[in-house]
This record gives sequence, C-alpha cells and structure tokens, in this order.
Amino acid sequence: MALGISLFGLARLDLPITKYVRSVTIHLPWDQLTVPWMAFTSNWGDWIGQGWRLVFLSLFLLAMAWAFEKPHITRVAVQTLIAHGIAALLANVLKHLIGRPRPKFVHSGDWQMSFSFVSGLDSFPSGHSTASFAVATVLAKRFPVVGPVCLGIALFVGISRVLRGSHFPTDVMGGAVIGILSGCVAAAPLRQWRSSLQEGLHYAAIAVSSVLGVLWTLSHRMEDGMAGLVLVAVGTISIVGGLWGRKDYWFRGAGSSHHTWLATASMLLMVFGIAAMTTSPLVAGSAGCVCVATWFRNRMRSHEPKAQATIRTVLREGAVLGSLCLALLTLATARGILPFQ
Repeated sequence: MALGISLFGLARLDLPITKYVRSVTIHLPWDQLTVPWMAFTSNWGDWIGQGWRLVFLSLFLLAMAWAFEKPHITRVAVQTLIAHGIAALLANVLKHLIGRPRPKFVHSGDWQMSFSFVSGLDSFPSGHSTASFAVATVLAKRFPVVGPVCLGIALFVGISRVLRGSHFPTDVMGGAVIGILSGCVAAAPLRQWRSSLQEGLHYAAIAVSSVLGVLWTLSHRMEDGMAGLVLVAVGTISIVGGLWGRKDYWFRGAGSSHHTWLATASMLLMVFGIAAMTTSPLVAGSAGCVCVATWFRNRMRSHEPKAQATIRTVLREGAVLGSLCLALLTLATARGILPFQ
C-alpha cells in the first residue's frame, strides 16, 4: 500500500518537474542544461549508469577475487551479475508492455500507454535506474559499511535520468523498486525467494516513501486550513512521544526486550511525526503504512536484545538525533523552494 500511495503522489509531480527541466534546457545540436549542477548530474549519472559499466564493475570484482583469493567477493560479483540480468530482463519487458511515452513526447497531462516496440514509447521503468539499484542493493547487503554510498550513487543515476529529460520521476522510482527486488532475490538463496521479495518490497517502500516526502516538502508550502493544522499537531505529538519513549533507551540501554521494542516504537513515531508535519496526507499515509509494516516485520524477529558496543550506540543515536534535527530544519526553512508544484 505504501508503494501505491507513494507512486501516486510522485505521479502528481511528473509533469511539473518535466516542465521545469525543459525550462532550463537549451536545444543546440544536443540538449544542454543551463544550471551547472544539473548538467553535471545529468552527464555523470548517465555515464555511471550505463549497463556495460555496471557489468565491468562485476567483472572487476571477479578479477579482484581471483587475484586475492577471496571466495566471498566472487559470490558478490556473481550476484551482481545475476541481479543486473534479472533487472534488465524485467525492465525491458515492462518497457514494451506498458509503452509509456518519454517526456519529450509529452506536452500535456494526457497520453496513452499500450504495448509497443516503438522507440520513445519505452519510458517506464528507467533501465539505468533499474540496473543501478539492482547492483547497488547487492553491494549494500554484502558490504553494509559502504551500503549508503552504493545506494546514493544509484539515486544519483536516477536523478540524472530525470534531469536529462529521458524519464519521469515515477519511471525512476519504478526502476528503483524493480532493482531493489532484483538485488534482494539475487543476494539470497533461490529457495528463499518469497522472503527475499518481502524484504525487497519493504526496503523499496521505505525508499519511495522517503523520496516522496523530500520532493513534496521541497516543492509545496504548508497546507492552510484545519487539515494542515491537524497534521502539524499530530506530527508534533508523535515526535515528542517518540523522544519521550526513547529517553529510557538512552539512559538504561538495551538491557531488556522491553527497551528494545520501546526504541523501535519511538523511532517509528518520530518518522511518522516528520511525515505528518509535511502536511501532505499522501506523505503521511505512505509513511504510516511503512511504519506499521516495519513494526510488524520487527515483531516477527527474535525478541532477544543484542549487545552493542557503547561507541556504536552513541554514534547511532547521534545519527538519529541529527537526522531528526535536519528534517525539522528542512520543514522550517526549505518548504516550497523548488520551482515546481
């Protein structure tokens, strides 16, 4: 449900974002963006996300594994190739089954989608994004320390496809969902494909919901009227409740399963509170579904608390508070700064 709500919300931004990208693009013998950072992102993201370069990365890992005799890296390299293959197959089949026009062929909100092999009617999903997220997901699962960097690069590739005028935001996020699912399936034994898909859907829902929340906040002002006030009040109460519930975890640690679940609940409350304070029912609904799914998913795991080093706990809690402060600062100072609605 969270994926459906998030993609529906992003679809409302497809045309505004496309029109803005066109407004800062000059048409020479080739299209060129006039905003430097956008041109940089467009060019380098397109370069990084090309399929043969992702294959080269997998082959490079295989070579490194052979040179240094690291069987683990061999498995990772093979899994990235499998994930890339699954993602490419699914993306290309869906492109022609759906037949969505690319942005340059769309000049209004009306278009038809149908089975087609015509070039230009193959916008959904973004192939670059699908392949990049598939490979990045495998690397993130196998090398968690560099996971955020890998997924950040995949997101960079996805943004470049929108700025390049090749895809709509929903094409990119649709590709991200398929890529994450492909990566999760490839990184686990085949017999576990059901649990892998469930895990992939969970991670994909978090990613798409987060992107919707950021884009909506940066492109929309606070909603006026009673609805906006109610959402701000609900968000404030949720954040305060989350901080209050987390204080026991800070001062007493994860010494019991009660404190562990209290920490999880407080985290989810804060996430929902931030989403509610965007004053968008779509963002709040999407985040709420993700939080509920996360709660039940965690409840199915072992209730035994895991001992953690103090320094690691301090760093994690610092990251939690830092992220909360950054989100609140963004809500307070950066609403509606993007020139599209």
